[in-house]
Order: sequence, then structure tokens, then C-alpha cells
Amino acid sequence: MKPGSGYVVVDNKLLILVAIVLVFNTVLAGLSLNFIYIQHMDKKSGCASRQLMIGDMVEYNKRLAQNLGVQDRASVKEKLASFSYELDLAKDGDELASLLFTHGRQVQETILKEWDALLREKILALIDRDPNLRKQPGKTQFTLRVSPVEGVTADPTVLHKDSLKKITDVYLAGGLAQEMIFRIEVADGHSRMLVPYDPLHYIQTLNEELDSLRVSMHELRVAAGLAEMSGPGVVIRLYDSQEGYQAGDLIHDTDVRDVANELFAAGAKGMAVGGQRLIATSPIRCVGPVIRVNQKEIPANPVVIEAVGDADVLASGLEIINFSLEFHRNFFVEVEKKENITLPPYRG
Repeated sequence: MKPGSGYVVVDNKLLILVAIVLVFNTVLAGLSLNFIYIQHMDKKSGCASRQLMIGDMVEYNKRLAQNLGVQDRASVKEKLASFSYELDLAKDGDELASLLFTHGRQVQETILKEWDALLREKILALIDRDPNLRKQPGKTQFTLRVSPVEGVTADPTVLHKDSLKKITDVYLAGGLAQEMIFRIEVADGHSRMLVPYDPLHYIQTLNEELDSLRVSMHELRVAAGLAEMSGPGVVIRLYDSQEGYQAGDLIHDTDVRDVANELFAAGAKGMAVGGQRLIATSPIRCVGPVIRVNQKEIPANPVVIEAVGDADVLASGLEIINFSLEFHRNFFVEVEKKENITLPPYRG
């Protein structure tokens, strides 16, 4: 499209992204062949090589993020941490290879997306500080052309030459090799890139919004208890009194509810009792000599309660009720802090 048409045009940018992904996938293919070989090696040697490959792949992605300057972005850090964690949990070479292809590609896409956003942020920040534009009242629109051969030009010529040079430096530092054209509007000292009405870019924008909605939906399902939740937390085990055989010497539904309420009050993000995920309407009640959660009988002595949240805060929040159960009821309460707990989804 023509520079004056009011659209943002990014020529051939996908070629670079595709090239990077192809290189990454080639590396993954080679690693997969190695995994097949490792499966026929002796167990000790195979485990060592497997851990070495996991470390190399995680380190490769970290270096890529550092080279592009996006290692501190929240989404990148989260993806890298998740990638490393999933690889460590892989049970065999086949599962590891599958994770490398699926999660590895997602990590790459996140890094490249944040890199593109960072480049645009830096360009807009330099435009906001341009001395020429500060003197112009009202709104100003211009086309910014970024080229590895011709450098950076503005049409009309509204940017100071120092700003053009700084934008060129930022552009070249990103390692780009194709021409990019942006339509930019400046109003009240703040610049923004105009949204194009271009089918391909419009579809890309919708896909990004859809991905964002999927992530939000998953987060809501996790918070509501309808999907797995993982994270640090505590495991509580409630034991019946060892010196008594009457009804009062057994853990009852009220005791379990009291502990659960204390955990939620202390900031627990999610909880499971006897392997049953608690949701807003989950009943905990005694039916004869057994405790039922979500209408399902759970194991007793101990009754196991798992909670995800800040382990230190959760453990501290249980101190009073633990004292009451142990001192007044002669129960034994065991609290274990864990770095990672996975709560099952609610299954009705």
C-alpha cells in the first residue's frame, strides 16, 4: 500500500519469523533423533544426556530472549519457567520430544511477539521526545519508513535528524533485515501507531484477541476449580485421636470445614479435600462414620487437605486452629510445605 494511505504496512516481516521458527524446528528434529538413541542407551547415561539436552534447550531460549532484550517481560519469563518445568516432568523421550515441539514453538512465538512489541514501544518513545513535534500544536500524522539500506525517513519531514538516527540505531539493534512502514499520529505530545484496515492484519489482531480470551477463560476455569491448578502450597493431614474410640475422637466434617475456611481466609487460591476439588458449592458433610466431599466418600485418618498459595502464610494461618485441635481434641495435625502442588479439576 502507498505510504500516504493511512495504513500500517509491514513488508516481509513474516519471512524472518518463519525463518527463525524453521531453524528452531530443525534443532528440535535433531534432538528428537537423539532422544530415540538415548532410549537404547544404559539408564544412567541416558538420564544424564537427557538432562543435558533439557538444560541446553532452556538455555538456548533464554539466550534468544536476552539477545532480543525481552528477557524481563512477564510473558516471556512465565513461558520460559513453564517450558523448563514441563520438560523436567517428561516421563520419557517421546513425551520430551513432543513437549519440545509444542511448548518450544509457543516459547519462540512469545519471545518474537514481545520483541516486536518492544521495538514499536522504543520507536514511539523516541518520537514522543522529538523536539520538532513538541512545537507543533494539534494532531500530526506522518509516515515513517524504516529501511536497512536507506535508514529511517519521515514523510512529511517532521522529525528531527537526531530522532531519525536514534530510531535507525534501535531498528538495526533488533537485527531486522526488511523494510517496515508505519503510519503514526502524534497528539498532545503522545504518539501512536494507527490501526490498519487490512484483512491480513485484521485477522492477526482477531487471532491475538482470541488467544487472549482463551487464556482468560482458562484462568477463570482454574480459579473456579474446573481446571487443574498448580503452584506452591501446603498439605495438611488430620489424624483421629489415638487414645479414644468415641465419636468425639474422630475427625468430623466440621473440623474439615474449619480448616478449609482458615486456609481460604489466609489466601488459598484453590483447595482439594481427599482428592476432591473444592468449588463455591462443594458440600463437606458426615454420612454416618464417613466424610463425603462433593457427594463422594474420601479417605480418613488422615483426611488430606491440599491448598495452593503462599506456603508460609497458609501455614501461619493454621496455627490457632491447629492448637485447638491438638490441645482440646487430642488430634494430630501435620502441615507440610511444598514447592509444587497440583489440584485436580472438579468433576461433579
